[in-house]
Amino acid sequence: MKRQYISAFFLVPLVLLVISLVSAQAAAIPYFTYSLDKSSAARGELVKLQINAEQVPDTAAGFRIKIAYNAAALSFVRTETSSQIKSGTMVTNSTSNPICSVYVCNVDQGAAPELSGNIISFVFQVKDSASAGDTSIGAHIDQVCNYAAKQLDVDIAENLTVSVKPPKAEPSDEAALAGLEPYQGKLVPEFSPDVYQYRMYVNDNVESVEFYARAEEGGSVKINRKSLFKAGTETPIVATVTSADKQNKAQYVILVSRADKPGAATAVNSGSPSVTERTSRPAKTVSEQTGFAGKETAADAADGPDGLPEAPDNFTQSQQQAVQTAVQPSANTSHADRNIYIIGNQMPVYLVGMLTAALCIMIGIALSFYLKIKPKN
Repeated sequence: MKRQYISAFFLVPLVLLVISLVSAQAAAIPYFTYSLDKSSAARGELVKLQINAEQVPDTAAGFRIKIAYNAAALSFVRTETSSQIKSGTMVTNSTSNPICSVYVCNVDQGAAPELSGNIISFVFQVKDSASAGDTSIGAHIDQVCNYAAKQLDVDIAENLTVSVKPPKAEPSDEAALAGLEPYQGKLVPEFSPDVYQYRMYVNDNVESVEFYARAEEGGSVKINRKSLFKAGTETPIVATVTSADKQNKAQYVILVSRADKPGAATAVNSGSPSVTERTSRPAKTVSEQTGFAGKETAADAADGPDGLPEAPDNFTQSQQQAVQTAVQPSANTSHADRNIYIIGNQMPVYLVGMLTAALCIMIGIALSFYLKIKPKN
């Protein structure tokens, strides 16, 4: 008998301890929790404040929700409910701040429906005028009651933070080179974003040239060629820059002079300086070296016939023709502060001579026939 009393003496406190632990654990489970579907959002994006319910023995049959938000950064869009929240059981006043929603379950079911998971979402949109940085959304649920209209001890409030991302920079409309450098040789004059015409001198054994080119503000660069014409000629190379917004273009022209082969000099170019002599001279101004004028358009810099820049006097006839051909201005351009060039073909001098000789021969033959058939007086 004493053993039974002793067992009961120890067993009762143990049972009470277990019951208290279970009750404490059940009380530790919050009925409602809050979360955001994203921690940061850009202007114009949607953000959802989610109301989540946990399954508990005494299901809530009604409650009130208040949502406070920063109206300078966010605008309220709508509410979204799960299938557990039947149509017509929740009413929302969306014109106020805080927003107020009241839920009361259908009373004709005989019991309150189980609520679990994401039951309600309040959808906001980040305003276009929102400042970058953190903004808060506050959620508060109170006046929770069960199906028997008994007030439950549930009152949960929390502030959540969403970070507004800084706006993306608009694509630049700047069409200019930030860097232009040949892999071999040297530009004359030195590169500057505001200078659009350059010269280069290379030896006769150089058949192609390549450039490192970088555009300003995220633009793109395309170079039209790298191969050079034959030794003793000029090759115009054009670097076309397109702005990041694809609206504007600018062109940089590099006129590459390739030295004549040794022993191949003729009377036409015997007076031209060698590559070594050219590169050893001090750099001249843009107009002295190329006949162009810095940032001016081709029309503004016109010094020669037909409004085209003139080549330097020390150029040979073929060199002057190459310069004039390299800078033919485009007939249609909407950018007055950029030079637009169309690179054309050059007619060789020997071909002009052959055509002239053929024409003379044909005239002579015609005259001979005419003299033979002319009647005598």
